[in-house]
Amino acid sequence: MIFKNLYINIIVRITLISATCFLLPIANNRYHDIIININIIAFLIIQIILIIRRLNYLNRDLIAFFDSLKYDDSTILLTNEFQNINYLRLSRRLQVVNRQILSLKEKNAKQDQYFKTITELSNVGLLSFNEKGSIKLANKALNEILEVKDLANIKELNFLHPDFSEILSNLQPSEQKLIKINLKEKNSHRLLNLLVKSADFKTKEENLKIVSIHDIKNELDEKELESWQKLIRILRHEIMNSIGPISSTIDTLNEIITLPESNQTRELKELNNEMIFDIASGLKIIKDRNIGLQHFVDSFRSISKLPEPNFIKLDIQTLFSDIELFWKEEFEKKNVKFESFIDYSVDYVVADKNQIEQIIINLIKNSLEAYSTNISISAFEDTYSKVSIKISDNGKGIHPEIIDEIFMPFFTTKEQGSGIGLSLARQIMRLHRGSISVQSVPNSETSFTLSF
Repeated sequence: MIFKNLYINIIVRITLISATCFLLPIANNRYHDIIININIIAFLIIQIILIIRRLNYLNRDLIAFFDSLKYDDSTILLTNEFQNINYLRLSRRLQVVNRQILSLKEKNAKQDQYFKTITELSNVGLLSFNEKGSIKLANKALNEILEVKDLANIKELNFLHPDFSEILSNLQPSEQKLIKINLKEKNSHRLLNLLVKSADFKTKEENLKIVSIHDIKNELDEKELESWQKLIRILRHEIMNSIGPISSTIDTLNEIITLPESNQTRELKELNNEMIFDIASGLKIIKDRNIGLQHFVDSFRSISKLPEPNFIKLDIQTLFSDIELFWKEEFEKKNVKFESFIDYSVDYVVADKNQIEQIIINLIKNSLEAYSTNISISAFEDTYSKVSIKISDNGKGIHPEIIDEIFMPFFTTKEQGSGIGLSLARQIMRLHRGSISVQSVPNSETSFTLSF
């Protein structure tokens, strides 16, 4: 309504100004009276001043409104001396809008303070910087972990590690990296195992990268100790399985070749054919156990010295076809239903063909040995747009009590198993900068996921 009145007012005044301009030469030609001309000119000037005042008052009102927003003032008073009911309505509406904007500002300020408090209380170091490396945020935990303060640019962190700033800048969203730093202290050195993870954040002004930095040395030490304890337990089990029969056989052989009453060694002529046969059998047992121990050592060596992967663009469709062809005869023989699925977003994965085939073949072999009747293999992108390959079956599955130990070297539930297949799989995936995980509901579904 106010704009309608403004339009009418401006149109009327412009019409009067135009009419006055048109009247001035006519009056001058007809009357040639200077007084009349002066009055007409004065009337024209008054009309011009009034229209300018009218527009200026509206401009002042709008300026007052924006100034109130700028200085967080909740009151707006219109200065127009020609105020009417419409201007009063405008004033009330502007005040409502102003209060709403101030309320949003106050809410945002509280949220900023809230998140700032959370950031400072966090035990994880948080770092935010722009594309030029200028630091926008560095919380208290970060300063304590890295023993730094008043950082302005991430390049200042290169004194800790020569490639620190480059590693942080090149981190992809949700990518994790482990950085080892030997931090010099007064009279000693402190090793930092920093797990860094990033996320991208865009504003209207610039692109930011947010990085979390967490020293996981204690967690790694505990995990390493736990792994060593498990490994030692398994090594002891495997070695005792060989040493026990060897020790027992040696005692038996000693009884055969030793006289019980004098504890002296029998002469060769005192040995009969049965004794000689028992001695030969005992020596064979010792030899077999020795070969078993040698195989055990060779297996240990095979998982500790894997060759570096030969990375290529491995076509998923070709990989799945080769796997299906490899197991086709076995599937038909055991009446196993095999299915494969490839998501439309997945074409290839950068990996070593032989090593990845080895993992998948071994996992399918485990599925067959678990009496599975349905086996499926699929490729898809996870929530972080990373390629994953899943092998699922409906076999007997893995008991919850041992699911955390199946990737340990030499751990096996099979009578003839070596216990290195899944351990090798994990080693290979680590060389691919990926991971292998398992989920199992016994006698329902078990799935292994390779994430690249």
